[in-house]
Amino acid sequence: MISSKIFLKTYSNTLRLIGTILLIFTLAMPTFSFGASRADAASSYKIVGYYPAWAAYGRNYNVTDIDPNKVTHINYAFADICWNGIHGNPDPTGPNPVTWSCQNENSQTINVPNGTIVLGDPWIDTGKRFAGDTWDQPYAGNINQLNKLKTINPNLKTIISVGGWTWSNRFSDVAASQTTRETFANSAVDFLRKFKFDGIDLDWEYPVSGGLAGNSYRAADKQNYTLLLQEIRNKLNAAESTDGKHYLLTIASGASPSYAQNTELNKIAGIVDWINIMTYDFNGGWQAVSAHNAPLYFDPAAGSAGVPDAASFNVDAAVQGHLNSGVPASKLVMGVPFYGRGWDGVGSANNGQYQTGTGASQVGTWEAGVFDFSDLEANYINKNGYTRYWNDTAKVPYLYNASNRRYISYDDTESVGNKTAYIKSKGLAGAMFWELSSDRNKTLLTKVNTDLGGGTPPPADTAPPSAPANLVSTGKTSNSVSLSWNASTDNVGVTSYLVYNGSTLAATVSGTSGTVSGLSASTTYTFTVKASDAAGNVSGSSNAVTVTTNAPQQDTTAPSAPTNLSVTSKTSTSVTLSWTASTDNVGVTGYDIYNGSVLAASVTGTSATISGLTASTSYTFTVKAKDAAGNISGASNAVTVTTDASGSTIQEWQPNTWYSVGQLVTYNGLTYKCIQAHTSLVGWEPPIVPALWGLQ
Repeated sequence: MISSKIFLKTYSNTLRLIGTILLIFTLAMPTFSFGASRADAASSYKIVGYYPAWAAYGRNYNVTDIDPNKVTHINYAFADICWNGIHGNPDPTGPNPVTWSCQNENSQTINVPNGTIVLGDPWIDTGKRFAGDTWDQPYAGNINQLNKLKTINPNLKTIISVGGWTWSNRFSDVAASQTTRETFANSAVDFLRKFKFDGIDLDWEYPVSGGLAGNSYRAADKQNYTLLLQEIRNKLNAAESTDGKHYLLTIASGASPSYAQNTELNKIAGIVDWINIMTYDFNGGWQAVSAHNAPLYFDPAAGSAGVPDAASFNVDAAVQGHLNSGVPASKLVMGVPFYGRGWDGVGSANNGQYQTGTGASQVGTWEAGVFDFSDLEANYINKNGYTRYWNDTAKVPYLYNASNRRYISYDDTESVGNKTAYIKSKGLAGAMFWELSSDRNKTLLTKVNTDLGGGTPPPADTAPPSAPANLVSTGKTSNSVSLSWNASTDNVGVTSYLVYNGSTLAATVSGTSGTVSGLSASTTYTFTVKASDAAGNVSGSSNAVTVTTNAPQQDTTAPSAPTNLSVTSKTSTSVTLSWTASTDNVGVTGYDIYNGSVLAASVTGTSATISGLTASTSYTFTVKAKDAAGNISGASNAVTVTTDASGSTIQEWQPNTWYSVGQLVTYNGLTYKCIQAHTSLVGWEPPIVPALWGLQ
């Protein structure tokens, strides 16, 4: 999330194992296959602050250090996506190539469908005990502390952020099918309910282009991202009718022109409550020439000096690019960095600005090249040989030390003041910043709050759209009705349409057509449509349309056969298998695992352990998928495996190796038993991590 281009703060290898159980929430009400959430009227500017889970470790900045009265929303970073029983990003080229077993809030390993949202770090998220915690509460950790902040400021909203720069590797796979989109959306509802969050924020970095080298990505991400967000919105809408509250849906968007090209921003804007645009990390130590982390405006001198993409890599160009792509200003929250970026070996001409250097600074607050603002306050700004300079074209400050030839670009209260003024001038929805622990003295936060929290809110829009006209049914089945209508007009612009089944709100959509599904066969329904704008003004009703659904039809379509069946581990008495999920016209409900022609196990996920086997024996396994109607797929590919010999030699512990629960290893002549499934790392040797290994 910290990086619009290449960087995100990541966990160190000392993080505890992470994961969570997220049960699928079954939806039983009609939903639209395309559409959007209603837009809440903005009564004030949004001040959205990210809090990273790892701040409570070495940074020693806890949730209790946050002033909840200076922000309107806190985005908790990050939750992750479970896939084949693990989460994390194993790609060796990434900043943190580690995977963990998926676990629940009690750090217990769980079996959930691919695409389920899981806790990023169960111990710090829900396990660590803080002052005032009691033994009998359902969970503790950062998340419980966030909930306590809402007792101090009842207007505060908390949002769970999923993904980020390091953990965006599975978004493309999740968005690629209706089955995984629905799994993700159902788990989002369950996550919000269980941990009392007010919304979900997707930090997919990035659709189509892929972000990190190991990320899944495909050209269809552009359309699939919209479908994923719509599925989430549908499930949130249904949950709202039960829970009596509005659940927020937001995304973090890239600031480059390519991001706008690789997404359907106009459609996304109609679905989400707002978009947090990451208007920072335009320049950094990955390039040779020193420049500015988050310039507000284009400086022609940067272009002349060879700063890459200087004309488009600035806040103003990024914001305008989103507006030009169809994002209403009232749904755009502008990013502000609470950190700076540094270069080393920079020449002294122009006080180090736009000069060739040797690369990223070799020092930083927590990692090389990145400086928290509170660190800059204490140790750098006009201190220790560093002089502050101001670029009045880009409207940002910078530091230069001629002795050690270090250049640092950052934001301070002056540049933040220019940016809050820009937010007001453009009619934007507010400011977002990365991240709270970087501003320990709350200097920048106070400036943002003073400028936006106590400022004049965006001008109110009180004019409703015109009523939709010519509502007609364009098709029907036994459980769905397709509708279309003529577009409404509005003084600012229609953001969504509210579709009613009688007097009950069935769903909202961004376009002028959609399909209502989940209906009962041979049943008469009466539909009307109203238009809504970004301020929440609602039009009168369209004409009514009455439709009777068709008689019931039996589902006779079998799921596709599972693929890529493989053995992930074995012992003398057990074999663990995994496979790629099947697809189905309605939805896969489970999988049957066969030992030859004998049914060995039935599971709902895409992995299973077959126990009670005989040592030194060959077995052949296949898997079939099934749906709710009892249709069974063809068999997967077959895998043949021979169990280990009874009393076979126990292998020596090795790093970068997957170990399953119960597996034995030796280390320095001693035998250890695996307690929690994990991928081993240097520094996680059995004697060092008793949470992973038990001495036998």
